[in-house]
Amino acid sequence: MAGHRVRVDLPHRITVTPAEPTGHRLALGLDWGVNTLLTGTIGRLTEHGRVVTDGRALRYDATPISAKLHRLRGHREHLAARRDRYTALLSGLPATDPRTAKLQALLARTSGEHDRVCARIRHLNKTLAWSAARWAVDQATAVQATVVYVEDLATLQARGRRKGNARLSGQVRGTIVDAIVHLAAKAGLAVVTVPARSTSRHCPRCGTGRTELAHVMAPDRTHQRGWKWATCPRCGLSADRDHAAAKRITARGLLAQANVRTDRKTGRHTTTAVVEGNVATVRRTAPRPVTQRTAAARVAKTGPTPKRPSASKLSHRVPDRRTAPAPPTGGQRPAGQEPKNHHQQVVASGPAHDLLKPQHHRTGFHHVRATPVIPLSGDFGPGTTRPRPARNV
Repeated sequence: MAGHRVRVDLPHRITVTPAEPTGHRLALGLDWGVNTLLTGTIGRLTEHGRVVTDGRALRYDATPISAKLHRLRGHREHLAARRDRYTALLSGLPATDPRTAKLQALLARTSGEHDRVCARIRHLNKTLAWSAARWAVDQATAVQATVVYVEDLATLQARGRRKGNARLSGQVRGTIVDAIVHLAAKAGLAVVTVPARSTSRHCPRCGTGRTELAHVMAPDRTHQRGWKWATCPRCGLSADRDHAAAKRITARGLLAQANVRTDRKTGRHTTTAVVEGNVATVRRTAPRPVTQRTAAARVAKTGPTPKRPSASKLSHRVPDRRTAPAPPTGGQRPAGQEPKNHHQQVVASGPAHDLLKPQHHRTGFHHVRATPVIPLSGDFGPGTTRPRPARNV
């Protein structure tokens, strides 16, 4: 009941055509992270059986939301401990004791607060999961990808007592996968899971099974061990650890399409074998449209372009008086530099300016930073013209 109305929650279903799990050329690979919830990359399978990428790192950074969930979980545990304490005290007091009524009131208030915190955590987890799934599907649709590869949660388990794995296993990865499958089906995309073992162990550029990646704190702090940055001592790769793992996931999915199995009950697609391959970074072809005016200017041009006249240099001498007027109370401003204007400058919008904004995607959160969704329809161009070392051929 809502006032004088009755609201009924009914399921709404639409008919969609299941996407094929194989035969894909352009894919989006996603890697799970601790602070950066999702890190993705776009990969393409060439005619020669190679996997290439444009080098862009797609990130969905939910660090503030993860910190808030961590605080809420701590508050929930504190309330649960108080509730258990009040319950233990009540069990040892008779009903006629004058302290029983007070303890019962405290127990009811603590239980109600505990239920509200639990509901808040569930709502925040669900909202975060669907927001991350919408961002992932939008990124795949913008580049015209046909499949999304994610790590298999059955092979992604926390081992030992590492705090990073413990926090990672406590996230809402299962809800995110379900949301991605649901939204991808509406968009006509396939979702395939790949084995997650050793995706961050070897280099995606120079091969696997030879030299392991060195995990360090930052690119300028290679002498300190960490988990955020990865460097390869063999080929000199220096990249974000999650981004390097996303490349490996994309390569495993595209190269092992012959080993994809579909569950008859759930309809989920899973890669049963691990096929490794190197990932090369290439440029995207973005041909500039040539208009009639540009073509005519190229034909009419017969000599070098003349240099523009150089402008006179401005004097950096400090003025004797400020150019701003004197204060209304009287007196003069002391000599010094001209006062600065602290108002924000209005700049033109575009992809370059959108990359500098703190919030790039309509995630539903004020503090989540996500890579903007930029539609790219151009194909991958040729790689670099520099000679490749013999060890990387």
